Amino acid sequence: MIGLNWFTGYVTCKVSRGAFERFLNICRHHGILMEELRQGDELLFSIRVRDYKKLIPLAHKTSVVPRIIKKNGFPFWINGVLGDWTFYSGFFFFLILVEVMSSFVWQISFSGQKTFSKETLLRDVEQMNVYTGMKRSELDCDLIEKNLRERHPEISWVSAEEIGSVLKISIKEGKNNVGRREAGEPCDLTARYSGTVESISVSRGTAQVKRGDKVKKGDVLISGLVPITDDADQIVDNQMVEATGDVVLSVHKNISEEIPLTYKKKKKTGRILKTYHIFTDNYTFSLKNPLKRLDNSYKYDIMKSVCCEKTIYPLMWHFRIQSESRMEYSEILSTYTEEELKAEGNRRYQRILDSLEQKGMKIIRRNAVLRPKDEKTWYLKGKLLFLCSTAVRKPIKTGGKNGESGDHS
Repeated sequence: MIGLNWFTGYVTCKVSRGAFERFLNICRHHGILMEELRQGDELLFSIRVRDYKKLIPLAHKTSVVPRIIKKNGFPFWINGVLGDWTFYSGFFFFLILVEVMSSFVWQISFSGQKTFSKETLLRDVEQMNVYTGMKRSELDCDLIEKNLRERHPEISWVSAEEIGSVLKISIKEGKNNVGRREAGEPCDLTARYSGTVESISVSRGTAQVKRGDKVKKGDVLISGLVPITDDADQIVDNQMVEATGDVVLSVHKNISEEIPLTYKKKKKTGRILKTYHIFTDNYTFSLKNPLKRLDNSYKYDIMKSVCCEKTIYPLMWHFRIQSESRMEYSEILSTYTEEELKAEGNRRYQRILDSLEQKGMKIIRRNAVLRPKDEKTWYLKGKLLFLCSTAVRKPIKTGGKNGESGDHS
C-alpha cells in the first residue's frame, strides 16, 4: 500500500481493457504503484500526482491511454477555491467583520470588590457613559479610575484595563478597622466594650494597657499623645498623632430579654392592591387597578420586587419596572403556644448573635435558656463570650499648651 495522501493529492484513472496487464507489469517494473484497482471492461486505479507524470511515457509504449476521471486532494481543492470569487469576497468580509466587531467593548468585568456588588459598580460606570457596545476609541481608563475613587472614598486602589474587547476593572478596598477618617487627624483608640485585653499591637501612638488588663467601655487603649523626652529622659513635650494599632478584647456579655405570652398577631384579609411603577431617567409612572381599594382602618404589608430592568443601547435609555403589592391584614390578640414561644426565643437569640457578627465580633462561647418568669411573661437569659477587634476612635481636641490636649488626661 502506498498510502494515498489527501494533502499531496492523487488522481483516479481509467484505461481500456486492451493491454492493461502489460501496462501493469511495466509500471511495477518502474516502481509506479497503484491502489484501489478495479477490473472489468475497464481498469480503474488511483495514483499519486507525482507518479502520474512518470506514467505518460510508459502508456505510449503499451498503447494505453490513461484518462483521469477524478482529481482528489488539497492541490486540486485550493486551485478550485482560488479560482472562485466567492472565496475572496467571503474571506475579506470576514476580516472586515472581525475588525469592526473588535472596535467595540462587549464585556465589562469587575474583580476584587467585597462590599460593593457588581450591579452597583456597573451602574456607576454606566453613569460615566461607559457601557457594553461603546467604541473602544472612546474609552478613557484613567478617567474611569479617577471617577470611581471620587465616588467611593473607601476604595483605595482602582485599575481599569482594556484587554481586547473586554474592559477589566480591578478594585482594592481599604481597611476600615476604626471607621472612615481623614488621614493624620489626632485621635485616641478607646474600648468599644468592657472586657480583658487579649493582645495589643501599636503602629502609632502610645499603649495605655497591656495584655491581661481589664478595661471598661470608653477607656483609652492607645493614646494619640506621644511623649517627647530630652537626654535625661524627661518629658519636655507631647506630639499629637493619629493612634493606630490592633487591640483584641475578650468580652463577656449577659443576655436578658422578656417575652410576653400574649402578642398581636397578623391576620390577612385576603385583599391585595397591586401597583406597578415604571422608572425612567427623568420620569416615573404608576399603574394600578382603580376598582380595588383597601380599608384605611386596616394595616397592610408592602412587598416590592423588580420585574424588569434594562438599558437600551445605543440610546442609553434606562428603565425599571417595579411591582408593589399591599396585602391588607388586621391585628388580633393571640397567645404563644409552647412551640411558638420556643421559635420566638430562638429568633430573638439569633438576632443578637447576627448583630454581633455583623459588627465583626468573633463569638467564642454562648449559652442561653428560656424560662417562665410569671403567668404572663417568660424571659430569655444567657451569656456570651466574644472577641472584639474594633476600637472606637476618639478625636483629641487641640487647644492645650505645648501640644497638650484640652480634654485628655
